Amino acid sequence: MNSLANLAQIRKDVKRKRVSSYDKTGGNMDNVQLKPNESYQICDITGAGIIKHIWMTIASSDPNYLRKLVLRMWWDNEDEPSVEVPIG
Repeated sequence: MNSLANLAQIRKDVKRKRVSSYDKTGGNMDNVQLKPNESYQICDITGAGIIKHIWMTIASSDPNYLRKLVLRMWWDNEDEPSVEVPIG
């Protein structure tokens, strides 16, 4: 049985990249706070790649916040997002 996880393999001569909101002061403020209608660019990486993992902890007093929060991804310099999906 084949797995899609093995479809694209990272070569040994390729660098891996990781993006994090960690608190560079060493504190515990490892977060990004967004106001309504505000956007945040998580990362901008040039070249071919694989997204293997996305971790988000989201907190809001709005019971519908997961439907209102949208993840958009663009690749290959497209004008429209290749992925546009509500988080929940």
